[in-house]
Amino acid sequence: MVSEAFGQNGFDSYLQKDSVYRFNSSLKALDSLLTIQTKESKKDTSFYNSYGNAGVFTLNQLLFAAVSNNPDLAAIQTRVDAAGFQAEEKSYLPDPMFEFELDDIMSDFKGVGMINFYVSQMFPFPGKLELEKGLVLNTKAMIQSERISMAVDIMNMIKMNYYDLFFVNKKIQINQDNQLIIKTFIAGAEAQYTVGKGMQQEVFKSQIEMSRLKNEEFILIQQRKNIFSELGKLTKVNVNENTRINFADIDTEYLLNRDNFDIDNNKTEKLINYAFGHRADLKTLKSKILMNETDLEMAKINRLPDFNIKLGYKIFPYLENNAFNFMVGVNIPFAPWSSGKYDYAIKKNQVIIKSTTEEYDSRRNDIKSEITSIVNNMNSLKETMNFYYGVQIPQTENTMKSAQYSYETNMGGFLDLLDAYRMYQEAKLMFYESVNMYLKMIAELEKATGLNLKN
Repeated sequence: MVSEAFGQNGFDSYLQKDSVYRFNSSLKALDSLLTIQTKESKKDTSFYNSYGNAGVFTLNQLLFAAVSNNPDLAAIQTRVDAAGFQAEEKSYLPDPMFEFELDDIMSDFKGVGMINFYVSQMFPFPGKLELEKGLVLNTKAMIQSERISMAVDIMNMIKMNYYDLFFVNKKIQINQDNQLIIKTFIAGAEAQYTVGKGMQQEVFKSQIEMSRLKNEEFILIQQRKNIFSELGKLTKVNVNENTRINFADIDTEYLLNRDNFDIDNNKTEKLINYAFGHRADLKTLKSKILMNETDLEMAKINRLPDFNIKLGYKIFPYLENNAFNFMVGVNIPFAPWSSGKYDYAIKKNQVIIKSTTEEYDSRRNDIKSEITSIVNNMNSLKETMNFYYGVQIPQTENTMKSAQYSYETNMGGFLDLLDAYRMYQEAKLMFYESVNMYLKMIAELEKATGLNLKN
């Protein structure tokens, strides 16, 4: 890891120049893919190998750190590189053979009848080397797709924890706001009790509610510590409860707008078609099919003979002239007692291709169902968010204010005020829970369609 540190602005400027590690985490960027024709991503230059010591961590930085620092991804990349070298290795002919032979050595070891020198080279039937190289390249593509799939899973886990952290922070904020509200209730109850218009149990109930909120705040802080611990484990970066996380990319007003992420059937089909072309697991299966087809072609071409050319030079110590020797040899793969193995190799690969193709088709159907289900859940959560934000929260807030006014003017009871306050508290929590679930559905949609990693 490069030790040079970058500030927040420096990191963001690099992200603008290089989109390899941008991960499409911008919700607006994702939304734009639903309204414009998707194009293949242009290959970008490598991002400078440091996420920097920024003062505030963003989602992009957490994603970048998780992908860059993961040892399993680095190990798989090593396998990819090794497969590339192995593919080039398959392009070369087998090593030539040099032979030296002494023939007709006398029993007294004082004379030799013939001295032979041979050089031979085996030539596989044309096309065999290309097929062997193609087989390794298909294996390389499979490993690369596995790496992408693992990276997508890691980024999805980062996003889930990131959105959970956002939700926990909102719950802590709501809890602290509620503590301020309860303090006013306590003050009001004490004032009512002081002038003989209230009961002491109202003071006790408000104090009990304050204790409950403080206990809840402690539990939420512990939950936040656990999320930071999980983020540290995933990113291999030292993040803790003192780490500042920037949630500026979560725009609730943008999410609430019904025109954004308005996914109809046509857009759902576009997402499904995009997934068919970009899902790493589908690419893995495609590479597996190509590898099996290459195996089938190799099984067929193995029926054709390989050639061996041998050149020799013979020295005759007891004759005036020496001699050359030339020989061409071929193997016989069509002999009746050996050719059957090629028939079974062909049948085996045909069965494997059929099985892998069926697996590929089944996976496509699963992906289609998965994306459709996610889109339906997103549409339901969109309505839920708007209901809590536009209806439930304003109504419960007005109810709480009305109950507070009634209590302060001796027109209502404290229990009515406490119930109204709890309804308002619950409405706010349910709103942010629906936001959290909606954001997670977006992350699941990115994973399901292959949108969250440029490859």
